[in-house]
Amino acid sequence: MWTNSPQSGKTIQAVLLLFWALYFSLVLCSNSTDALKALGLLPANWVFASGNYALVQKVVGIYHSPVWLAGLFYTGVLVWQAVGAVLLWSAFAVTVRQTQDYPLAAYRALTVTIGLWAAFILADEFFLAYEMSGLSATHFSLLIAEIGTLLVFRT
Repeated sequence: MWTNSPQSGKTIQAVLLLFWALYFSLVLCSNSTDALKALGLLPANWVFASGNYALVQKVVGIYHSPVWLAGLFYTGVLVWQAVGAVLLWSAFAVTVRQTQDYPLAAYRALTVTIGLWAAFILADEFFLAYEMSGLSATHFSLLIAEIGTLLVFRT
């Protein structure tokens, strides 16, 4: 039976952090393999790859930008996702252990990853990517979902 106890709230917090840590880890892996394909280090028929590098090239290409700019943006996203994943795993571990500073660890991790979605939304606007079906809506939905997770940590 569901109870509204402090412990059940902490369980929900831990489960949400686990979800986001797994999500960002999977996205980082699929984006990394996509980068390895683009660099020719994995075969073209490698299945587990996001396809996001080609999407970034298309988005950045609207202004006829140099090819290296898409690579620079993509690398930045990979680093941002890696930092977010590490912080989310750390926040999950701290939340499970119920150390004193677990809300701070969650706020730190979620601030980094919410920042990524905000940056994507701004980039969507700058590069007119909102014209690509579903892209901006996906970024906005993920932003709102993470803000919802952040609200679960309000004490």
